[in-house]
Formats: sequence, structure tokens, C-alpha cells
Amino acid sequence: MNGCTAQDFRTLFRRLTTGVTLIAVAGEAGPIGMTVNSLTPVSLDPPLLLFCASLTSATAKRIAAVGAFSVNVLSADQQDVSMHHAGRPLPEPTWRWRESECIPWIEGANATFRCRLLAEHPGGDHRILVGGIDEMFGPATATTPLLYHGGKYARLPYNEIDPYERIDEFWWTG
Repeated sequence: MNGCTAQDFRTLFRRLTTGVTLIAVAGEAGPIGMTVNSLTPVSLDPPLLLFCASLTSATAKRIAAVGAFSVNVLSADQQDVSMHHAGRPLPEPTWRWRESECIPWIEGANATFRCRLLAEHPGGDHRILVGGIDEMFGPATATTPLLYHGGKYARLPYNEIDPYERIDEFWWTG
């Protein structure tokens, strides 16, 4: 790996705090999904996003076959959803699936994006999937987000931010 090991790579990237999302797609026997922390907004016009998935991901393979998926931005009280879809399945799911135009999504997420698959690109041992956003929705007020840092889940209190400290538009205008 050009002078660094896979372990060094993991260790250093675990210092980056990320949000946690559930990518969901209609499976043959019902909704399937995977936990992802690589979600990135790409474009406002048209609205695009991307995420990365392992080359062995059954969910990503299904997305390629179906051509549509949802991205669900998880709240702090949805850690069980994340763990279940990260390979630690629960015997009885505690969340509710909904469906819109054959695309499954979960209740209670901070935001949901219904997407169509626009492109896939190689990325080493992963593939980069680009989605065109057809619909987006969420609660009127966001709840505390589920975060990932240091190889574990993290939570922050959700407080109102001084309007002069808001950075909502920062990345779009930079």
C-alpha cells in the first residue's frame, strides 16, 4: 500500500467522525440493506450523492440489478438498525420498513433519499456508487445523529446553533 499498511490506513481514518447511514434496496424476499459511513453529497443541480460498497456486498449487487435504492441517515436511537445491517443481525428487528415506488426505507431516520443508480466506478476493493436523488424527506426537526468515530458509535447532544455559526451552505459555496 505505498508505504502504509491496511492497519495504519484504518487507524488513521477512524479519527474521522462520520454520520451513519443505511442503504436499502428491495430484495427478492423483502428489503435488504447495508450500513455505510461513506456517504458524500456530490451535486446540487442535479442532486447527486455517492457512497462506497465492498466488492463482495450483496446489497450493492442487488442495487446494480434493481437500479434504485434509498439512503437513510440514522439517528442516535437507531444504532440497532446500523448493527443489524453491519453484520450483527438481531433476531427481531425493532424498526419499521416503509416503501415508496418499490424502494424500501425506514421510519425515524433523520433524512431519507430515494435514488436511482446513475453510475458505478471501481475503487480498489470497493465500488463507488453514484445516485440521482428523485425524492428526499425527513422530520421537520432533526434528532441527534448517529455517528461513528474511533471504530465505535458515538453520539453528540443536538443543540440549537447560533445562526452566525451555521455552516449549512459551507461546502456548497467553497
